[in-house]
Amino acid sequence: MFLDMTHGLAYVDGSYAAFRAVEHAAALSGKLGAKLSVLVVRLILVGRKSVYAAMTHEEAKALTEDIKARARAAGAPDVHVMVQDARDTSIKIIDVAIEIGAELIVVGAAGKGGFKAFILGSVSQEVARKSA
Repeated sequence: MFLDMTHGLAYVDGSYAAFRAVEHAAALSGKLGAKLSVLVVRLILVGRKSVYAAMTHEEAKALTEDIKARARAAGAPDVHVMVQDARDTSIKIIDVAIEIGAELIVVGAAGKGGFKAFILGSVSQEVARKSA
């Protein structure tokens, strides 16, 4: 049951919608006394001759500090931020949720996916589809 939640997972990609989602998840975890884990995924793109990370380690570290501050300000008593590399963000979110025993996954949706999201699906759509 939603009100019995003891652990939630929020995903952040650095967008405004993702930060708002973390703030809502933090407020909910504060009200329920639940632990909040926040996942930052460094998207890894693999080409024929090179591997490219969409976010540097330094950017990820700065993002984690910002997330912690926002989550605590929003009321999360216990927040843990993790950075993980993945080629498929939605699969990584679901895998981490299962691994940590999260009962709720919060993903911000900005609605800016456009044609690509229409054809391929956004991260939030993919998480909803794959985790059902």
